[in-house]
Amino acid sequence: MDEVAAGARARLDVEAAGDGGPLLVRLGGELDLAGLPDVLPALDRLLGMPPQPVRIDAGDLRFLDSTGVAVLIRIANHFDRVELVHSTPAVRRVVLALGLAPHLGLDGD
Repeated sequence: MDEVAAGARARLDVEAAGDGGPLLVRLGGELDLAGLPDVLPALDRLLGMPPQPVRIDAGDLRFLDSTGVAVLIRIANHFDRVELVHSTPAVRRVVLALGLAPHLGLDGD
Protein backbone atom coordinates (compact mmCIF):
# COMPACT_ATOMS: atom_id res chain seq x y z
CA MET A 1 0.00 0.00 0.00
CA ASP A 2 1.18 3.55 -0.63
CA GLU A 3 2.92 5.49 2.09
CA VAL A 4 1.03 8.35 3.72
CA ALA A 5 1.23 11.40 1.43
CA ALA A 6 4.21 13.67 1.98
CA GLY A 7 3.54 15.97 4.90
CA ALA A 8 0.39 14.13 5.97
CA ARG A 9 0.31 12.20 9.23
CA ALA A 10 -2.81 10.16 8.49
CA ARG A 11 -4.81 8.88 5.54
CA LEU A 12 -8.42 7.78 4.99
CA ASP A 13 -9.29 6.43 1.55
CA VAL A 14 -12.72 5.16 0.48
CA GLU A 15 -13.26 2.66 -2.29
CA ALA A 16 -16.56 1.22 -3.48
CA ALA A 17 -16.58 -2.54 -3.89
CA GLY A 18 -17.23 -3.43 -7.51
CA ASP A 19 -18.77 -6.78 -6.63
CA GLY A 20 -21.54 -5.43 -4.43
CA GLY A 21 -19.49 -6.11 -1.30
CA PRO A 22 -18.94 -3.71 1.57
CA LEU A 23 -17.52 -0.25 1.11
CA LEU A 24 -13.74 -0.35 1.75
CA VAL A 25 -12.20 2.28 4.02
CA ARG A 26 -8.41 2.24 4.25
CA LEU A 27 -6.71 3.96 7.17
CA GLY A 28 -3.01 4.71 7.33
CA GLY A 29 -0.38 6.61 9.26
CA GLU A 30 -0.94 8.04 12.72
CA LEU A 31 -4.58 8.82 13.43
CA ASP A 32 -4.32 11.21 16.35
CA LEU A 33 -5.20 14.83 17.08
CA ALA A 34 -2.36 16.06 14.87
CA GLY A 35 -3.41 13.78 12.00
CA LEU A 36 -7.13 14.51 12.19
CA PRO A 37 -7.03 17.46 9.75
CA ASP A 38 -5.55 15.11 7.13
CA VAL A 39 -8.58 12.79 7.25
CA LEU A 40 -11.46 15.17 8.01
CA PRO A 41 -12.42 15.98 4.40
CA ALA A 42 -12.54 12.29 3.46
CA LEU A 43 -14.31 11.42 6.73
CA ASP A 44 -16.97 14.06 6.08
CA ARG A 45 -17.56 12.64 2.57
CA LEU A 46 -17.69 9.11 3.99
CA LEU A 47 -20.23 10.04 6.66
CA GLY A 48 -22.35 11.73 3.97
CA MET A 49 -22.88 8.35 2.29
CA PRO A 50 -25.96 6.27 3.03
CA PRO A 51 -25.64 3.55 5.68
CA GLN A 52 -24.23 0.33 4.21
CA PRO A 53 -21.80 -2.43 5.22
CA VAL A 54 -18.22 -1.16 5.60
CA ARG A 55 -14.88 -2.92 5.87
CA ILE A 56 -12.15 -0.84 7.55
CA ASP A 57 -8.66 -1.93 6.53
CA ALA A 58 -6.31 -0.76 9.29
CA GLY A 59 -3.23 -2.56 7.98
CA ASP A 60 -1.30 0.68 7.46
CA LEU A 61 -2.52 2.40 10.63
CA ARG A 62 0.56 2.63 12.85
CA PHE A 63 -0.96 4.52 15.78
CA LEU A 64 -4.23 5.90 17.08
CA ASP A 65 -5.16 7.81 20.19
CA SER A 66 -8.58 8.82 21.51
CA THR A 67 -9.10 10.97 18.42
CA GLY A 68 -8.53 7.95 16.18
CA VAL A 69 -10.85 5.85 18.33
CA ALA A 70 -13.51 8.56 17.95
CA VAL A 71 -13.13 8.36 14.14
CA LEU A 72 -13.65 4.57 14.26
CA ILE A 73 -16.71 4.97 16.49
CA ARG A 74 -18.22 7.65 14.23
CA ILE A 75 -17.84 5.32 11.25
CA ALA A 76 -19.30 2.37 13.17
CA ASN A 77 -22.26 4.41 14.44
CA HIS A 78 -23.10 5.69 10.96
CA PHE A 79 -22.94 2.49 8.94
CA ASP A 80 -25.02 -0.70 9.07
CA ARG A 81 -22.29 -3.23 9.71
CA VAL A 82 -18.60 -2.58 10.25
CA GLU A 83 -15.70 -5.01 10.05
CA LEU A 84 -12.20 -3.94 11.15
CA VAL A 85 -9.60 -6.02 9.30
CA HIS A 86 -5.80 -6.27 9.06
CA SER A 87 -5.38 -4.32 12.29
CA THR A 88 -1.83 -3.83 13.52
CA PRO A 89 -0.95 -5.06 17.02
CA ALA A 90 -1.01 -1.47 18.34
CA VAL A 91 -4.50 -0.81 16.95
CA ARG A 92 -5.77 -4.22 18.09
CA ARG A 93 -4.57 -3.58 21.67
CA VAL A 94 -6.40 -0.25 21.85
CA VAL A 95 -9.65 -1.66 20.41
CA LEU A 96 -9.58 -4.69 22.72
CA ALA A 97 -8.63 -2.66 25.82
CA LEU A 98 -11.58 -0.32 25.26
CA GLY A 99 -14.01 -3.20 24.70
CA LEU A 100 -14.81 -2.01 21.18
CA ALA A 101 -14.10 -5.28 19.32
CA PRO A 102 -17.78 -6.29 19.02
CA HIS A 103 -18.83 -2.77 17.98
CA LEU A 104 -16.11 -2.60 15.33
CA GLY A 105 -16.41 -6.19 14.12
CA LEU A 106 -12.74 -6.81 14.89
CA ASP A 107 -11.62 -9.80 12.88
CA GLY A 108 -9.43 -12.63 14.09
CA ASP A 109 -6.30 -11.72 12.08
